[in-house]
Amino acid sequence: MTQPQNAAAQATDQNTVVSMRNVNKWFGQFHVLRDINLSVDKGERIVVCGPSGSGKSTLIRCLNRLEKHQDGDITVHGIELNNDVKNIDEIRREVGMVFQHFNLFPHLSILENCMLAPIWVRKTPRAEAEEIAMHFLTRVKIPEQASK
Repeated sequence: MTQPQNAAAQATDQNTVVSMRNVNKWFGQFHVLRDINLSVDKGERIVVCGPSGSGKSTLIRCLNRLEKHQDGDITVHGIELNNDVKNIDEIRREVGMVFQHFNLFPHLSILENCMLAPIWVRKTPRAEAEEIAMHFLTRVKIPEQASK
């Protein structure tokens, strides 16, 4: 038995965590994002790559609303990014980014820097945040750097 076309589309939509449709962004006269279409499903990982100045950072900044897009639709976990900013904290809990220039807090250890977002943004208990941070430091083979 086959699903009706709209049911199949609805099932796909339920798995989609990020959707960009015809997204455009300008800086003055410079059209940095032109008709961007992107769909990311639950569990999927993507890489945004391209030459310097191609709009990679702007695209990601639009996803977590550090920048506003001027045209098109962006949806994250079913929440449409528009002028209503009441859900912005919820969006930013889900859309992370690593800045181009690592702006770590120099007075904190590597472990403490890794624990900041889980503790302050997700309200993760300190012990759990430390366990998660150590898991990822181990995964990238630098657990011995935690106290530096």
